[in-house]
Amino acid sequence: MTKFLYRSYVAIGDSLTEGLGDTEFDADRHGKGWADRLSTLLACEAANANENFDYANLALRGSSSLAILTAQLETALEMRPDLVTIMTGANDLVRLPLRKRSIERLLRGAMMRLYAIGAHVVLVNTVRPTHLAMARVMVSRSAQMTALIERIAAEFGAPVVDLHGMHEFGRLDLWSGDFVHFSHRGHVAIANRVAETLGLDLRDNTDVEPGPTRMTVSDFGRWFLYDVIPFWVRRFRGVTAGTFLEPKQDGYVRLVSATTREWSDGASSIREVPQWETAATTARR
Repeated sequence: MTKFLYRSYVAIGDSLTEGLGDTEFDADRHGKGWADRLSTLLACEAANANENFDYANLALRGSSSLAILTAQLETALEMRPDLVTIMTGANDLVRLPLRKRSIERLLRGAMMRLYAIGAHVVLVNTVRPTHLAMARVMVSRSAQMTALIERIAAEFGAPVVDLHGMHEFGRLDLWSGDFVHFSHRGHVAIANRVAETLGLDLRDNTDVEPGPTRMTVSDFGRWFLYDVIPFWVRRFRGVTAGTFLEPKQDGYVRLVSATTREWSDGASSIREVPQWETAATTARR
């Protein structure tokens, strides 16, 4: 993919893009998750070119492809960003045989409309859930969703970040304690893979604490009590984890201003930034 200087970026998706599982997400979700981390890298590159950079994360936990490719998409279109990332499908895997045709139609329509406004679009395919034995029943579904995404991407010549092919996600340390969302290490890995796809010079070099590599009996009990049971209760009630929540932003946040060379508090923390290293790290302390 040819490198481009992005001045605005909008992320759409579900909880995986919202950033659940990242370090201290429950205390403050802003600046957390792979998309927010990527926004900081993009903002650094814009700052080095003395340009403004605007960002919005419209992703919301529990969102299906229908929600992502309709309501979130409409908001993104109104914002007319330079770059849009789409990660969708994780919440559709259980019902994928019934939804596959409609998802394909919605995704194709989203690509057409985003390209029509001149946006660059990066698609992220579906993670391969091999980290838990009981999740492996979804591997074939994730492969089907990945094939659908890659088929649409090929029609438009759009880049795809091959999350499905990142076999390191078979390790538990790339997953948070709920074993559904990415850990700090997982979010950093994805942010850097997207940065590589975009041809960025920068990477997220934040310290990544080693996580657990196996599930203990107590881990399983805690996970079942605090994550599995609440999930099925929500399913029974017909609500999602995001039913009563709003996305992080409903419009742009200016992460960096070229005129004042100041950083917003919404930017995530990275350690090594050429040229802007001192200003960027100071603004985040």
